Amino acid sequence: MKRRYIKKMNNYHKTDNPHPGDTICIAGALGDATATPAAERDYLAHCQYVHSVTDINDGIDISIKRIMERNGVSAEIQLEKLPFGNQATEQYGSQLSRLYQYALHEGHFYELLVIVNYKHFADLSVEYKKRFGAQLHAVGRIVEGDPTRVNYIENAFGAMSIGLSLEHFC
Repeated sequence: MKRRYIKKMNNYHKTDNPHPGDTICIAGALGDATATPAAERDYLAHCQYVHSVTDINDGIDISIKRIMERNGVSAEIQLEKLPFGNQATEQYGSQLSRLYQYALHEGHFYELLVIVNYKHFADLSVEYKKRFGAQLHAVGRIVEGDPTRVNYIENAFGAMSIGLSLEHFC
């Protein structure tokens, strides 16, 4: 399979046709990085089991939707699995709806959104931790469906499509 790279600002983003069942991950903790980790991005972009890697620079919702729309797939993300760093939790405390709003629609993070072949996630996660000392957090999966809507799941009680706000959680 030929790899596609999209040049955006000074970063490239690998998009190799994510498939239903693939694992959606976040490398690191949201809100803790101060710069995009170039070595990590390059490593993941050249890994044969990674179907997509992109910076989360406009919030998770926009980043995942770009991938979905390019590839005609949908996504499910489990909100309780989002890895918030110390800075984000200190800023918003126990206000979960505000943390989710920030992560999905406002956050200018430097972490990476990664889509990995589900069969190889565990091995890649171990190798990534050895190399970089950071964790790949599985937060969801690619599914068949409307490539313009993400299903956000809170506490495993069911899926909700969320538009521009998180009023559902207030």
